Amino acid sequence: MAKTEEFLKPKVTFGDTLRISPLAFAKMIFWRDCGDTEVAAYATTHTDDPLFITDFRLIKQECTNITFDIDKNDLAEDVEHTLDDGLCPWMTHNILCHTHPGCSPLPSHNDEENFKKAFSHPNWAIMLIIAENGETYCRLKINTAPGVEKLLKVSVDFSQEFEASNHQSWDTEYKSKVTEKKFRMTGKEGVAANNALPFQGTEGFPCWDYEKEDWVEFDRQGEGGNEEAYDIASDCFWDRDGNAVYWCEDHYGWYFFDPVNDKWSFDDADDDENSIVEIERPDEKWAEQVVAWAEKFADEQNICVGEQ
Repeated sequence: MAKTEEFLKPKVTFGDTLRISPLAFAKMIFWRDCGDTEVAAYATTHTDDPLFITDFRLIKQECTNITFDIDKNDLAEDVEHTLDDGLCPWMTHNILCHTHPGCSPLPSHNDEENFKKAFSHPNWAIMLIIAENGETYCRLKINTAPGVEKLLKVSVDFSQEFEASNHQSWDTEYKSKVTEKKFRMTGKEGVAANNALPFQGTEGFPCWDYEKEDWVEFDRQGEGGNEEAYDIASDCFWDRDGNAVYWCEDHYGWYFFDPVNDKWSFDDADDDENSIVEIERPDEKWAEQVVAWAEKFADEQNICVGEQ
């Protein structure tokens, strides 16, 4: 398809709202509700308006309830396919949308890192997040000098014509592109194999009974009840900087443990500045477990714990 000069460049809109076609929005909501994890999709803008999304496309990815990891090879193929379809890169790869299983659309530390690293090359980029309750977060970043970031409103534009939904096709695309990376599995083998962090059981939580080799409800006072004999699995994972990352619901924030330098930092989820501060090691039982997890799986990061 021949490309005109107008087609190669997006229209200057000076808009403050990212508009989404009803069909595209319905597709993203369908994918959001297909599983319990995050799911990411690149937006397509079939018109010269860079702030009007007409479709979403999935790339092969591994997802958890707090992360998504896009397959680079499949992304490269997607770039080729969209170019073959006559679409310019700004129409297909400048807006990345992903979902949050929870009710908060605010970007996490991982989201900020992805936005900073993966979208440093185009002239502009947009991060769009859709939460479980339909709340949205949208931020535009201009990478050309002097550079600027701006929050955008989000609206579903019913004024444009749109096709009917196709759940069968959407479900097929989801199953072929999205793989859930499970941290919790039945049995002690699953705990170790999936980098799950063993925690001590508490009443009301399912715990692994090594003698029965089955999940049981923790009973502190029960017959033979030894709380040291039970584990529950809680997520802990590596970030790109080699930190062991742990979400603490009580403090509503992310803890980062650097096993090489034995340093801790904290990212308060209620802090709009998204600033990470260095802290002393938390005086909590889970902090000991995070350290133990990092030592156990340090070989995955090719790091030597305790050596400078």
